[in-house]
Amino acid sequence: MPTYRVAEANIDLAVFDVVGEDGNIATFIKHVGLAMSTGKHSADGVPVVDMAPPLHGQDEYGRMKADVVGNAVLTDDDRRKIATFVDRHAGEHEAFRQLGGLELLSTFPRIYIVYPHMKPFHEEDGRYARMRFSCAGFVLEAYKRARIRLLDPEALPRVEMDAIRPCYPQLVGHVERGRISLEDLGLEGDGPWPVLLCGYLFHALNRDSAAVRSKPYTPNIEDRCFG
Repeated sequence: MPTYRVAEANIDLAVFDVVGEDGNIATFIKHVGLAMSTGKHSADGVPVVDMAPPLHGQDEYGRMKADVVGNAVLTDDDRRKIATFVDRHAGEHEAFRQLGGLELLSTFPRIYIVYPHMKPFHEEDGRYARMRFSCAGFVLEAYKRARIRLLDPEALPRVEMDAIRPCYPQLVGHVERGRISLEDLGLEGDGPWPVLLCGYLFHALNRDSAAVRSKPYTPNIEDRCFG
């Protein structure tokens, strides 16, 4: 099965399989990452490389619950390309993995973005510092590095804040408490915005491998869920 709902306590994964975690709404996927290693894992705590934030790399991975898994039957060459992508950008974010609490939150405008799904951050003197990603954007671009275009960011449906809020409950909570702004996350104006939602990735992967590699998937708003 290209994409499947996890029903067992332990699951077999291949390195860089796409792992999704549900939110508070049934079948709605709030977070996504890449499995860090091949083998059997507890579905309650899969080691992943992901944009949490901060961005976790292969040297200092995160953990997430696996409710949904998708794969594109990666080749060894695909995995090498993705590993190179992961290592490059994880290195850009290494210093931020030592932070926590309000100190980490204060860095969000410099390390994380919701829309667009990726955007470079430059220092005041114009020097490139690092790439900012959303969690879904990090996965999308990692696969793109292996020449697998899961989605076309220009063909995403526009969504209102009510559809975005369940994706980022903690971030939206910080916005509502005035700790960060929607503009910090790239959500300027009144919306709607063509935000890359996690669920779209799993529908893109829920095709045969030839289709995944030959044509980007065009999602609709219902694809924010995968049941």
